[in-house]
Amino acid sequence: MIYIFHGNHTLQSYNEFSQLLNNYKLHEKFHQSSKNLDIDSFNRFLNTPSLFSEIKVVIIENLFSLLKAQLDPLAKLINSHPDFDYLFWQDKKIDATKLKLFPRSTVKFFVLPEVLFSTLDSIKPQNKNDFSKKYQNLILTLPFELILFWFKNHLRRQLTTYSKFSPSLLREAYLNLIELDYRSKTGKLLQSKENSLERVILSLIDSGP
Repeated sequence: MIYIFHGNHTLQSYNEFSQLLNNYKLHEKFHQSSKNLDIDSFNRFLNTPSLFSEIKVVIIENLFSLLKAQLDPLAKLINSHPDFDYLFWQDKKIDATKLKLFPRSTVKFFVLPEVLFSTLDSIKPQNKNDFSKKYQNLILTLPFELILFWFKNHLRRQLTTYSKFSPSLLREAYLNLIELDYRSKTGKLLQSKENSLERVILSLIDSGP
């Protein structure tokens, strides 16, 4: 059986990937990522009889990041050994053409809700009412840690590209998010982490031109 986990909601996809992986604790495993994939070791694993269990399991992370010249022959090799179990996790959405390499696979797709991106887009000068409304919906939808990760990523990206905020204001807000993250993890926040995060962003929005 081939299981494929992919999508931009990497936290949820990896959690479910890991839960399935727990079912194979007693199985003989080949577990690598695309960055260090050893084809010779993989061939030996597939073609050597198992000494410890009836089923072998192959776990490869970001297999679909390989170049076509590498991925296509690997797919043929995998499909030629259908008696194995395969678990593939990808840190982004996989193109439909690549998924067709494994037509008999069970594919699980995890996508982040649109409210996350609309909230990020609402972080712009003098737009606090729109942001606050979307933010209240967002905190009911996603875990706080994931929201904070995306907010930090959003501000960091703006620091290196175009932004309607000045670099100094962005940098101050970004550093405040890092401080918030630290205080949240160490229990030093004086108010809820959700309110603390909203205050940092509203302060940035209010200070814009």
